[in-house]
Amino acid sequence: MKKLIFTLIIVLSFSISLLAQVNDTNIKADTVKPWKIKNNVLFTFGQSAYKYWAQGGENSYSWIGNYKFMAFYKKDNTSWENTVELAYGMIQQGSKKPYKTDDKIALTSNFGYKSSRYWYYSGLVDFRTQFYYGYKNVDDVLPISNFMAPAYLITSIGMEYKRDNFNLMLSTFTGKTTFVLDTALSNAGAFGVNKGKKVKAGLGSYLRMTFRKKLMDNIEFNNKIELFSDYFDHPKEIVVNDEFAIKMKINKYFSTNLSLNLIYDHNSRNIVKDTAGNVISNEAKIQLKEVFGLAINFTF
Repeated sequence: MKKLIFTLIIVLSFSISLLAQVNDTNIKADTVKPWKIKNNVLFTFGQSAYKYWAQGGENSYSWIGNYKFMAFYKKDNTSWENTVELAYGMIQQGSKKPYKTDDKIALTSNFGYKSSRYWYYSGLVDFRTQFYYGYKNVDDVLPISNFMAPAYLITSIGMEYKRDNFNLMLSTFTGKTTFVLDTALSNAGAFGVNKGKKVKAGLGSYLRMTFRKKLMDNIEFNNKIELFSDYFDHPKEIVVNDEFAIKMKINKYFSTNLSLNLIYDHNSRNIVKDTAGNVISNEAKIQLKEVFGLAINFTF
């Protein structure tokens, strides 16, 4: 399955790039090319070191690698936006074993056909999972997540409002499928699937909003919010995914980046056990991930 996902990512990236190149050669007479292709590679580093430090401390280093492929098509009344986002990061403190801090595979394809000045008929496909095992604590043996456990597939049909720096998609017909292909996790009923089952399908309403703003010449702000309510599974429980980022550019290759990711999903439970192994708490919590560091950028 991992090979299949990597193959799909590579085929999607290169096929869209090839299509864009072919399309460009056929429309030399046009002043505006319909395809825009962009690749961005980002490495973020963090490090601390201590020697005979009176207050104490532990040496540590961390790194996160991000890759983002973007292919945008726009001609007449048709638009098509495609993105592939990959991320993986590690941290090591003292003599402890390295520990994962970031892990992401995300593929998004959004097709639109213009209905009025700013409104489009829109169809969206969004798939997300991770590369490798995830653990709650560095010394844990049993994983709490894995490749395709969970994985989320969203397919949505609706209307989208588009401006230069602001997009808003609204849909009352959205399918959300949750995959938990890890046998141990599916047997435990993780991520909302029924125990022993590996797939859970839902139907509901969906809102997706993106906002971009250049605060200063060298400071850029991005925010993406997604909301989903399942009509048949606790419709009052809104699944929230908010991704916030500020990029402070130093020069062409270096920047300081701050990213925050807030998630609330009532199907993702935080299990707390006492010293005897008894479960004393099993509640959904607001998940928060924050990354700040010096980054090296390559855009092509």
